[in-house]
Amino acid sequence: MRAFLSLPSNRQAGAVLIMALLIVAVVAGLSIKFAGDYQLGLTRAESRWHGAQARAYMLGMEDAALKLLKEADQDPDVDYLGEGWDTEVPFEIDGGWLLARAVDASSAIDLNSLTTSNFGERPLTDPERYTEHQRRFIRLLQTFPDLPIQLEEACQIVEAIVDWTDPNDEESGFGGAESYYYQGLEMPYNAANGNFRSVDELRLVRYMTPELMILLRPYITVLPSAVSPGGQPPQGGQQGSSSNINVNTMPPHLLRTLNAKNILAPLGEMEAEQLAQAMPAEGFYKAVEEFKESWNNAVGGELDMNGLAVKTDYFWLYIQVDLVEQRRGMQSLIQRDGQNFKVVLRNDTY
Repeated sequence: MRAFLSLPSNRQAGAVLIMALLIVAVVAGLSIKFAGDYQLGLTRAESRWHGAQARAYMLGMEDAALKLLKEADQDPDVDYLGEGWDTEVPFEIDGGWLLARAVDASSAIDLNSLTTSNFGERPLTDPERYTEHQRRFIRLLQTFPDLPIQLEEACQIVEAIVDWTDPNDEESGFGGAESYYYQGLEMPYNAANGNFRSVDELRLVRYMTPELMILLRPYITVLPSAVSPGGQPPQGGQQGSSSNINVNTMPPHLLRTLNAKNILAPLGEMEAEQLAQAMPAEGFYKAVEEFKESWNNAVGGELDMNGLAVKTDYFWLYIQVDLVEQRRGMQSLIQRDGQNFKVVLRNDTY
């Protein structure tokens, strides 16, 4: 009877102590894990809340921008810098700031205006082989002194762009590239066989280097196209308004892409500067005929007026919000629809 009531031996006491320590360690570990999970969940919930709040701010700014565009649209037939819509608008908000900026989407060359193919059997450097939009892009490629590109190379780049978007698998000339070319690369992929969806997509096209993309980026854009890849313009022979370039808002550098239809060389720097200085005293052209008159006075010679305009039907709206520890951005494509404006495309940027 005394044996059952005796105290545990030293060995039994040590085992109990170890067991107790293990239990304490497990409980402590679980407590830390649960606390960490709770804190992580709380942080995620807070992040989602701030993200939703930032999104609401951007959508609200987008709605305000639509109203601002309508109010600033004094003349729907003419758009120019300084009209009011191009003013950068900063706002201070609770916990951060909000910034919005509108850009004339027709102040750059639309990549989707380059996809029409009329090459036929004409030689590579024959100007008649290309549309005027393609001729302007070929001239642009030859205007960068830091990265000299010869005429033949510029024409091959246009061939590759056409092949990237057209639905067939036939290479255009010697510079084209279809899916089987891209499949042979170290990291293979297929040609899009459709219109460009973003400017960054151009990086995938043959001959495009990071250096060339940096130089081109300020002068190119991607808009809804009225021309199907490899196809023809709509009935009536006119490109969609998204392919027009607004001479009132185009960067001075793009003036060098203008020339006669039988010339693939870019306009000289001196002639482009003279043309820029020939802008009317009002600071904008009321009609493309006025621009043609300035061309005659400053440069002289024939000018292909196809695709030139003094208005735009599309605007890019760039919005950035900095809220608490979050910085988010949104890019919206706004279309003029009569006297109203509507969002037709929206992308989030980070």
